[in-house]
Amino acid sequence: MTFDPSKPFDLPPLPPGGKIRNQDFVDVLLETRTELGELNGLSKTIPNPLLLLSPAVLRESVASSRIENVNTTVENALQMQLFPEAARKPADKEVIRYQDAILWGYNQLGKLPLSTRIILGLHRRLLPDRSSGFRKTQNAITNISTGEVLFTPPEAHRISSLMGNLEAFVNDNTRELDPLVKCSIAHYQFEAIHPFGDGNGRVGRMLMVLSLIQDGLLSLPILYISGYINKNRSDYYRQLRDVSANGEWKEYVSFMLSGFRAQARESKEIVVKLMTLLAKTKERIRKEHRKIYSADLVEALFAEPITTPVSLARRIDVNYRTASRYLTALAKGKQLEEHRAGKYHLFINKPLLALLRR
Repeated sequence: MTFDPSKPFDLPPLPPGGKIRNQDFVDVLLETRTELGELNGLSKTIPNPLLLLSPAVLRESVASSRIENVNTTVENALQMQLFPEAARKPADKEVIRYQDAILWGYNQLGKLPLSTRIILGLHRRLLPDRSSGFRKTQNAITNISTGEVLFTPPEAHRISSLMGNLEAFVNDNTRELDPLVKCSIAHYQFEAIHPFGDGNGRVGRMLMVLSLIQDGLLSLPILYISGYINKNRSDYYRQLRDVSANGEWKEYVSFMLSGFRAQARESKEIVVKLMTLLAKTKERIRKEHRKIYSADLVEALFAEPITTPVSLARRIDVNYRTASRYLTALAKGKQLEEHRAGKYHLFINKPLLALLRR
């Protein structure tokens, strides 16, 4: 059937027609596997996974949301995390919900396989005000500037069967496909099904990292492809369209594998820099603030780069006065910057923020 972007797409179920073999991608697969293996190995050397997990997930939340024109910064989102939800700005609220959703999904993987139940849970946490399960009506992807219809997903009555087929494909370990190739194929399929009225892109990007964790390539959700998609947005959408219109699977999968490789390399570099900065900060505070130094205190300032006395007290299990004294001493010693935001007294780990902004 000829592809017509204005008509509901007759999406074939998985696996894709035509043989897709690991051998078609052998060079980029080898390089990507090497980078992923080194990243995963590094993540296991970190004594407290939250040191890496919290900042990395928030960084991805900002990047993934930016693709959907939800714009904020890592610094704003970190600050807004400390405020009640009612006081958060809409963009920061969506970014923080993205973070909460991916961490919830990560915790579910120990109990459930990657499934429709997890997908619906991710969407419900991402967009609680707009989540009512899979869409019941037809939608379409259009060019915001011109109004041109770029892609019309399958009809709503097909979603249940297509999602069931996708779930079976993701959890089928009898095929010889490398998990990275399988993950790329599954990502296209999810985006083509477009099962929700909103939030499909963000949920689809969460599913990629959860898939790699389920298949044993990662231990923590610290590899994200949103930065790569942001840099190559037009190519990404063209590749998706070429699969729909022409069945160009190999070019698309190669593109995605290159993205995993690039992001694994970048994430690895950030982990190394983060651990170096942590070691230097521990040494400096140990020398200059011997009376208040503890590894727990320093690690808390990395797990939460912007903090308050209330938040620090809760995190390291001390009372408010003690936490306030610690933070004030570190601000006077120039290890932290002190700011006021309305009634909130903020303390900022600026060197770590600079690293996360990269």
